[in-house]
Amino acid sequence: MLESKHSLPILLVGQGLAGTILAHTLDQASVPFLMVDAPKTFFTSSYAAGGIFNPVTGRKLEKTWLVEELFGYLFPFYASLEKTLDCSLFHPMPLFRPYANEEMKSWLLERKEAIHNEYLCWEDKGVWIEKAGWLDVESLLTYSKSYFQSKKIIKEIVINPSIDLTVFDDEVHFQGQAYACVVFCEGYHAQQHNPFFGHLNFLPAKGELMKIRSQEPSSDYILNKNGFLLPLGNHEFKVGATYRWDDFSNQASTSAQLDLRAKLKTFGINEYQEIEMSAGVRPATQDRRPLVGFHPHLPLAIFNGFGSKGVSLSPYFAQQWLSEWKGERQINSEASIRRFYHLFST
Repeated sequence: MLESKHSLPILLVGQGLAGTILAHTLDQASVPFLMVDAPKTFFTSSYAAGGIFNPVTGRKLEKTWLVEELFGYLFPFYASLEKTLDCSLFHPMPLFRPYANEEMKSWLLERKEAIHNEYLCWEDKGVWIEKAGWLDVESLLTYSKSYFQSKKIIKEIVINPSIDLTVFDDEVHFQGQAYACVVFCEGYHAQQHNPFFGHLNFLPAKGELMKIRSQEPSSDYILNKNGFLLPLGNHEFKVGATYRWDDFSNQASTSAQLDLRAKLKTFGINEYQEIEMSAGVRPATQDRRPLVGFHPHLPLAIFNGFGSKGVSLSPYFAQQWLSEWKGERQINSEASIRRFYHLFST
């Protein structure tokens, strides 16, 4: 990016999890910006997020992609954010993965030496995963909005990119103000409504959660057994999650409710009170990698595609986005939208 453009502010579109993390990253670096977000009457899928971060993935207990980089960054990032916002958001907590059955137990134990890493602690009934936990995403969004409002750097407005933005070769105009770049952090809505990035490889997936109250489960760890049971405190828990690729509404469904009740049975939880259901659409992608970077021809950018791993991916890639913006280094090639530049017309 040209140095002269840094005198103009950046326009961020969307205050979900990704947009909020990028905004805080810019704020910490003293990069001027304005964030615009739809009024509360519009639904933000991030409010229905489980918020779990986990350094291990899959049945084979493999390290998650870029685990050393991501987890080396996210712990100090969220600790700093708690101080900035003066609230409790970040909850490191062990995660327990029971063996699915004796066959899987034998398979894993036979390969224990090859599988083992510093995040795993093996027991007779399953595997403990360290450096896991959860982020209170709803509180993050709420406290962050108040923080941005106090600094007068957020507006509630619905943007139609085709109508409301005037895009030039080196700047974008919105409501009479020039911006160096517009960054779209719209989640799955980008596929449906964004004329600049909607053609990228989105594969959104609806997920539903149930919030319950129960005296039965332990509040000391996250249970992960073909779903999750996440302790929130005060005997309240989140149960999740479901996946659906043919319904992108924000309405909870009876089928998901029945599915989550079945999960509770497999967790051994029989006595509980259902508090509420919530639904959101994960901004996932076909190759399971984020969509981060800059339009090849216009002063536009995207920060999206984090799927269900936004809590762990967003802080690291927000810093990567900022580094490329400042001309220091390029975004990781697996996450950069440079991998799709051939899809953009000249």
